[in-house]
Amino acid sequence: MPEPAATAKPADPADTLYDILIVGGGMAGLSAAIYTTRERMSTLVLERLMPGGQILTTARVENYPGFPEPVNGMELADRLTQQAKRFGAEIVTGADVARVGPVVERGTRYIEAHAGRKRYRGRAMILAVGSEYRKLDAPGEKRLTGYGVSYCGTCDAPFYRDKHVVVAGGGDTALEEGLHILKFARHLTYVVLGDRFTGQQILADEVASHADRVTTYFGHAVTEILGEKRVEAVGLTDLATRETRRLDCDGVFVFIGLRPQTDFLKGTLDLTGDGFIQAHACRLETNVPGIWAAGDVRAGTLKQAATAAADGVVAALVAKEYLKTRPGPKA
Repeated sequence: MPEPAATAKPADPADTLYDILIVGGGMAGLSAAIYTTRERMSTLVLERLMPGGQILTTARVENYPGFPEPVNGMELADRLTQQAKRFGAEIVTGADVARVGPVVERGTRYIEAHAGRKRYRGRAMILAVGSEYRKLDAPGEKRLTGYGVSYCGTCDAPFYRDKHVVVAGGGDTALEEGLHILKFARHLTYVVLGDRFTGQQILADEVASHADRVTTYFGHAVTEILGEKRVEAVGLTDLATRETRRLDCDGVFVFIGLRPQTDFLKGTLDLTGDGFIQAHACRLETNVPGIWAAGDVRAGTLKQAATAAADGVVAALVAKEYLKTRPGPKA
């Protein structure tokens, strides 16, 4: 009886030279992968967690082109992931890239990405690593994270059914997530540093329509988070008078902005003082030839899903033109 045919072992991405390495699998990275693979460029996406990025934490996306009805962020991320895979993109999750940079081997220049003990190689690279949630750095915040302190309304709002929740922040994310939390919570208290909300007026108006269930402290800061095993209250400080008060609550959601995940790029690329990547406003080129920046990590972006996707498309097409002028690897 003949032996069954051996199944070919898939090639290890670390042993493969790709046309394009994409670091980050959010809106920008996945959109770039769709375009690079459709242009027949071999593409590897390196994602630290799971594909989708910040859009995974958005319960309702209303302003992404092509969706007349709101779409859940997780569903949108899954659609993008499957679309990129359909065209041939390879995606490695759990790849926490710690270093990138150019290297020359056999007279050919590559871009490398080091994640753990593995080295991935590409003829060009698109950096789409996005940003992470900023913290209050208030006493009790770190200790009670996961025990009443959260940064993701989509993930945790259902745990606060009929509860009183504090939201720190007054921008688009705070307003959007607050509206989602209101589907579950009994009452919502906003704590805003400035004298007004800074998010879109349409969102502020929708929050105002729930005036019977929403309280707002403008000109205040959450300066302490209190509780033994779970959040029990917050300490509020009036920024004008410096008076403090205790406000009992069941949970705290923090939406005060994003921090670019670019510590590993210091000394390699030009960064702004806040850590965002400096890149050409139109062609998205960084100061290192063969590396582009796309999405929320790039200085000057509008931090929207649609603009991040557009960045990914631009970076992919400009990288295609770049590779036309570069010789392939030598035998």
